[in-house]
Amino acid sequence: MEEDEEPIDSKNTRIDEHIERYSDEENSEEENIGEEVYDEEYTSGEEKPPETLTKEIRSEDIEVNNTDNIERWYKKQGWKENPFTFSIIPDLFVGYYEQSNSILRIIKEKHKLSFVLGPTGSGKTMLLKWIAQNLPKNYDFIYIGKPPESPEGFVDILNEKYKKPWPLSIFFPHIKNIYQMQNFLSKKLKNKNLVFLCDEVHEAETEILEWLRVFCDIDNVIMILSGLPILEQQLNEKLNTFAKRATAKIELISLTKEETKELIKKRIESVGGKEYAPFTEAALDAIYEQTGGFPREVIRLANDFVNDSIEKNLDVVDVRVLVRKERKEEKDKISLGMFAEMSPLQEKIIELLNKKSCSPGEIADTFNLEKYKSRQHAVRSVNNILIRMMQEGIVIRKKKGKAFVYMLAPRVRTIAVKS
Repeated sequence: MEEDEEPIDSKNTRIDEHIERYSDEENSEEENIGEEVYDEEYTSGEEKPPETLTKEIRSEDIEVNNTDNIERWYKKQGWKENPFTFSIIPDLFVGYYEQSNSILRIIKEKHKLSFVLGPTGSGKTMLLKWIAQNLPKNYDFIYIGKPPESPEGFVDILNEKYKKPWPLSIFFPHIKNIYQMQNFLSKKLKNKNLVFLCDEVHEAETEILEWLRVFCDIDNVIMILSGLPILEQQLNEKLNTFAKRATAKIELISLTKEETKELIKKRIESVGGKEYAPFTEAALDAIYEQTGGFPREVIRLANDFVNDSIEKNLDVVDVRVLVRKERKEEKDKISLGMFAEMSPLQEKIIELLNKKSCSPGEIADTFNLEKYKSRQHAVRSVNNILIRMMQEGIVIRKKKGKAFVYMLAPRVRTIAVKS
């Protein structure tokens, strides 16, 4: 025996290990192993061991196979790429027709200040960027994803916006400090209108809000501020005079059923697909029921179901995939300990829904409304909590007339009874 050759007993031990490691996989109906690879210890002069004893799974092979499966599936659908990503593409904006037309009207009428309010994922950023692309002639815009951390940030934003190419930038003035902003913009704009679109304003410090108010006072500047629903309350508490200047408050909550289907269709067609394929009508209905038409959730769920169909080697996304996915996620998310992590308001909502289905207004009416600015504010607060609970699989909702009524998800109801 040569020095580098392994003893026969050692080889037999390794074969036994192979048997234990892969016996379960050989019996699995969903086994998906790529190219067979034999242990390096078997030289070309030796007889290869039985096939069932020598299959090995290499992570790089699995990744290649998965990538190939995805590309084949996309090609079969006529897709260039995955349409269900969180990329902000204004051309794919759908729904909120009343809200978007209202904002364009406000801009044309040159009202100074408006708010766009909505929960995270409701489509505020997409709407702002769509507005920037659809402004009337003689209107310019500045879009910032979030307020600057200090007033000097406004200086950088304006200098970048009106920067001249080298070497002209040497001869043209720029802002040196925040106090020059008003005169600088007045000279730059002349007869042109500037729409200032600022997202995530609920994160702004009071000092930044005060400078936004200064911005708003400049001639020909129109300001659209976007943020979570709490923004309105923050402005009333920190800068009430600024809040009162708002001409309009545009609220984004969710898409209708038809708008939800249009969102899916438009994204599919943007990558080369045809209409709703491969989603069946039942699948589209189920997506709307599970997400309530919440844009980010629609995209996330559609992506999950496409991936699930690829894994199951299905050419269509039908309701059976959705049911399997829903049951798995419900089982993974919900446990007896879930109630310990809930806020008092969530606990109260669970108690009410455990007795009967309720609308947000019916739930709000059981609260002490003196703690809220108005009943409408209480209803809005309840609605935001219910949307988060729906995303977590705790509640589900159904259409009743023009409103939605909420109820506990079946598994949560069982756990609530046990608790």
